[in-house]
Amino acid sequence: MDEVVVERVLRIVELVPASRVVAYGTVGAVAECSPRYVGRVMKEFGSNVTWWRVVNAAGVLPEALFPRARELWADEGTEHSHDKVSRSAFLAVDELDELWRTHGIDPECG
Repeated sequence: MDEVVVERVLRIVELVPASRVVAYGTVGAVAECSPRYVGRVMKEFGSNVTWWRVVNAAGVLPEALFPRARELWADEGTEHSHDKVSRSAFLAVDELDELWRTHGIDPECG
């Protein structure tokens, strides 16, 4: 895996505000990689970041992660049902891109 892209993905995930989520594809659009690549990064390195804020486009996480994610969503006030995050909790690509442009530090730049 490309270390710079991995670091970029993880930094972008950390910018997602509490009570909000993003889809793998949204992170990928901002990090300039595919949604599958974001999923691989999260699987291998995501345990040290706010992983519960990254879901698939339907608002779902892998079943093994759901019990803990539900607790964290409830703690943060993230709107969700028993099986997925509500659409109203999703950040759009332009919102995440703005957070990255204003608060992110690209690993290529230091």
